[in-house]
Amino acid sequence: MEIVEKALEHKTPGKANRKIILAGSAASWGIAAAIFGNSREHSFAKVLEHIIRTYMNIEFFAHDNKSSAVLHLDLMLQILKRELYIPCKDFQQQNRDAPGQANGKIITAGAAGNWQDGAAAITADRGHSFAKALEHVVGNDATIKFLAYNNVPPRVPKVKTKSNSKGVIILSTNADAAAWIVHTVPGFPIPKTAYTWPAAETAKGHLLLCLTISETQINAIAASLLLVQPLVHYNDIPETETAAMPYFNKLKEGRTPTLPPFTSKKSIRTESAATPVAVQIYSKSESSKYEIYKKVIVKALKKTIKVWSRSDNKLKGDCRVLQRNIRLIKSPAAINGHNTNLEADDTNWAVSDPGNIFCHVDKPYFKNQTREPAMAICIENNDIFARFNEIAAQVENCPKSIVYKAPGQASGKIITAGAAGNWQDGAAAITAANGHSFAKALEHVVGTHAQIKFLAYNNVPPRVPKVKTKSNSKGVIILSTNADAAAWIVHTVPGFPIPKTAYTWPAAETAKGHLLLCLTISETQINAIASLLFVQPMIHYNDIPETETAAMPYFGKLIKGEIPTLPPFTSRGSIHTENAGGPVTVHIYSKSETSKYEIYKKIIVRALKKTIKVWSRRDNKLKGDCRVSQRHIRLITSPASVSGHNTNLELDETSWAVSDPGNIFCHIDKPYFKEQAKEPSLGVCIENNDIFARFDAIAAQLDNCP
Repeated sequence: MEIVEKALEHKTPGKANRKIILAGSAASWGIAAAIFGNSREHSFAKVLEHIIRTYMNIEFFAHDNKSSAVLHLDLMLQILKRELYIPCKDFQQQNRDAPGQANGKIITAGAAGNWQDGAAAITADRGHSFAKALEHVVGNDATIKFLAYNNVPPRVPKVKTKSNSKGVIILSTNADAAAWIVHTVPGFPIPKTAYTWPAAETAKGHLLLCLTISETQINAIAASLLLVQPLVHYNDIPETETAAMPYFNKLKEGRTPTLPPFTSKKSIRTESAATPVAVQIYSKSESSKYEIYKKVIVKALKKTIKVWSRSDNKLKGDCRVLQRNIRLIKSPAAINGHNTNLEADDTNWAVSDPGNIFCHVDKPYFKNQTREPAMAICIENNDIFARFNEIAAQVENCPKSIVYKAPGQASGKIITAGAAGNWQDGAAAITAANGHSFAKALEHVVGTHAQIKFLAYNNVPPRVPKVKTKSNSKGVIILSTNADAAAWIVHTVPGFPIPKTAYTWPAAETAKGHLLLCLTISETQINAIASLLFVQPMIHYNDIPETETAAMPYFGKLIKGEIPTLPPFTSRGSIHTENAGGPVTVHIYSKSETSKYEIYKKIIVRALKKTIKVWSRRDNKLKGDCRVSQRHIRLITSPASVSGHNTNLELDETSWAVSDPGNIFCHIDKPYFKEQAKEPSLGVCIENNDIFARFDAIAAQLDNCP
């Protein structure tokens, strides 16, 4: 038997044909050869031909949990045995069908280009990768046997199961050759029955994953499936083929593990002499209360993942732990010209960031899957990863985060709005070019991206010596030209970052304490941020097109350097971060040099109507002030500790305050000096319990009031 590589086919909602991509093919998705409704000539039918027909030496086991009318992601795998091939011959691919598409898109590991268009509608009984992959499932071959599972088994109504798994395990009885097909189509395929695509599924999105393996890998697959309790509805694999496979035998007998461990990680490799592909299988039983995306996949990969899945109102994107985020991909999206959306698409998948890993997950991103069995199949392959990562180009915004680097520390401490725990340690030294939050926040500032534009300001602009300015503001306003997405970064580092130049941390700043505040916003909020014009920021770079800011009069004045000459000389603006789960309110207070107000007492305390506790270098003129009840200024005692990192006012460049009583944290761009009353100044105040609590812990010790 000759082995052929894995393939993936995707059918978008409403499309009869699919898109196909083959392992090893870096080219684009291919068009499936026939529509799904046909009984042959396409990859679904080919994969299942030995399931719906009879072949003496082909046995199989099938599992599937769901009714028709679900969108699916399918990854196909093909093997060739001499003149006999098991499903994936000539495809070696993943097949992705978008909602409403009759044809799918195909990608294969090792293909260097884009998705290939499926050659025929997936409704056709031949001529496309679905039909080809299933040809020995829906057909008959004396040497091909299989086991089929589906949570919505064909022709069996109203079956109750917590499983959502669907697939086929196929093997040859006269060679060491096998395939594992994983898909998302309910009630499909019907074993030993001519290929018939469920008409109701054309309107939905589907995925088929086909992995060519050796028979020795089947036991590892069975061990993973045991935990997810698949509903096996067909099996004709002889016991003589599986005598040395204890987990497979338990699987076909429907045994469920009752003792821990209730999670499993197994590894297999596809059968390709040239480029075998590593596949990790993660599974959990219903006895495990782990949420599979965060507690299983992210924990195993040790990376951020970008997730395409329907989600409920309980689980949100999660950016609390650096480089272990869950970022939700925006809907709608496009698969090489085939549109898809989460309302019609029932596929669940993720890509790693940074990446070369694609994962198919059999449960959506719902809170209730913590109480249900679930499985993820993760494939390490640059080609397949690249195609899905393109679909993941737009992700939903994470809530804001703050990075605090204490003096002398090479790495920072991180806190995110919505994170109830303590500061998180930075994953890498802040001096490194990547791998930490400073570099990630600034990646489109120091790099090049056609759709990302920005304005940078710094009172010590990079590579410009001895600039005179009364401003002390430093930051970047970033926006996307092809989406309503923007960010405002406020920081304390002089001469940094250098636009369009590789990330370089100023060595002299490692000895000092610094703060970086990153706010994810919509573009409509930028005009309010332009209240910065009161503090006369030194703009040293701007490539934001005028077409993006035509309706932003204050931003227009900002970039031209126009300064208000008439009162009022103070400003207050409010914005909200872009996070559907919990947007955070941010107040911006600014004053020009014409205003003689001292920003801490006359602006922030007056606006908050509360006492504030202040961390800032101070002169010998301004002291703590306890004259007005509940409107005090209390100075935080130095030295202090930031979750184990020591800091002190001699070396810390940050100036900040927390309210008392509290839920407000403020970053101020000027220290607590008397002279700032005659200078422009800015305060950014965030209403958030989590961020407040972390900074309030630093403010545990206060100087006595005079």
